[in-house]
Amino acid sequence: MFHHQVFAREREVEHAATLQRRLARTRKGSARRKHAAAKLGKALAKVRRRRADFAAKIAHTLATSFELIVFEALSTTNMTARVAPKPDPEQSGAFLPNGAASKSGLNRSILDKGWHRIELATRSKARYTGTHVITVDPAYTSQTCNVCAVVDRKSRKSQAVFRCTSCGHTEHADVNAAKNVLTAGRAEHAQPGPGARAGARKPRNRVGRKANRQATAAQGHATASPELAGIPRP
Repeated sequence: MFHHQVFAREREVEHAATLQRRLARTRKGSARRKHAAAKLGKALAKVRRRRADFAAKIAHTLATSFELIVFEALSTTNMTARVAPKPDPEQSGAFLPNGAASKSGLNRSILDKGWHRIELATRSKARYTGTHVITVDPAYTSQTCNVCAVVDRKSRKSQAVFRCTSCGHTEHADVNAAKNVLTAGRAEHAQPGPGARAGARKPRNRVGRKANRQATAAQGHATASPELAGIPRP
């Protein structure tokens, strides 16, 4: 099941770009700059609320529908890093095309979806539903066939098509990768390990605050008084 949501319409994106240009032309500390910043912040806040609402709804659906949820351990910071400049070896001070424009568009698309926000919202919701939330390393999951488990980069025909070079299994590339991620998560979940599971609610302390204060005071008094602590006075 695919979840896709557009948080800002084209008209809103153009309006936000206009406000950003208007803000850039203002002088720092001026009233005009404060007014432009307030209008831009209002427009961007609307998109943030939509993104947060979408994450909360998806988290509710996942946590109430499944006992185990597996996420890819993606580093959004590294994925959205800027492309390093490519100097021209034949001309000093010049640079060659490095695909920065297309990479910038990909970075905006990744950040707009709010992957990490969805994971955080799911973990928060899982505390109340008892759902297990696990993250696994997604390495080679897009190149591995979920039927025969053969790893071959040539099986990934395109962004959307996966056709195994070994057994011929054909499936949507993202669905195939998701099945591999789920398999890895189930294997990790089946392994016994110390500590509480991910997303689990911590046990609540049933002792009241007054009882805690009394116990702490009694312990301190016993430590300060050798007779109460069972240590004979010299």
